[in-house]
Amino acid sequence: MTLALDRWMCQVGGVDLTRASLLREMLSGTELGSRTTEFGYALRRFTTRRSGLMLFGPVDDEPWHLTAHLDDELHRAGVEDLRPSLVRWAPPPGAPPHLAIGLDRLKDAGRGESLLVVAEDTPADTLLERISDVRRRGTTIFSIGNGDNELTSLSHETLVPELLVPDGFGWTSREVLEPQAALTEVEPQTAEGFETAQHLVSLAAADEEAGRAGWRRRLRNAIERLSGEPA
Repeated sequence: MTLALDRWMCQVGGVDLTRASLLREMLSGTELGSRTTEFGYALRRFTTRRSGLMLFGPVDDEPWHLTAHLDDELHRAGVEDLRPSLVRWAPPPGAPPHLAIGLDRLKDAGRGESLLVVAEDTPADTLLERISDVRRRGTTIFSIGNGDNELTSLSHETLVPELLVPDGFGWTSREVLEPQAALTEVEPQTAEGFETAQHLVSLAAADEEAGRAGWRRRLRNAIERLSGEPA
């Protein structure tokens, strides 16, 4: 599977960019909206080395989905230095460069870089061992998972979608897209919590606000709250 194919699959079978953007607006001020925004901002803030954002996951469930969306969103926003690398357990011979990044990349990881681990199921010991090694080298560890204690303890920042999104959560496309009359013809689909959280993180990481210094963002938010209008 290529990143381009994964993008196509996400658009056909899941939450595409338009739906995700509208969903993010609807969730503004909710715990899910706030936590995914904070997570995406932190991902941007703590990755200070060029090409220093790596994504990693279980051997049988590598995070193609989030890598593709982060890459798309960051490219669209012009944040080229942060565009992610998918670290794979065993890239096949002859794979194109962006799909041929193997475990040796983790050995080179260090300060100023971030490892984003996506593990919907309880991670295997082999995955945890790799994460622990990278953390010892000074890399910042982010994780999107199911609340596993070991993964959480290894992570500097963690996001657990099932704690933010009730089981069976879902808005239909029609409900999400209702403000856009031209798009209400789309057939209803369910937005799964784990996938939804990844879309929201991608949008947040590419947000212009994510690149602002912390004090400027806090000042801007305070002004907006006091004035009731965008600063």
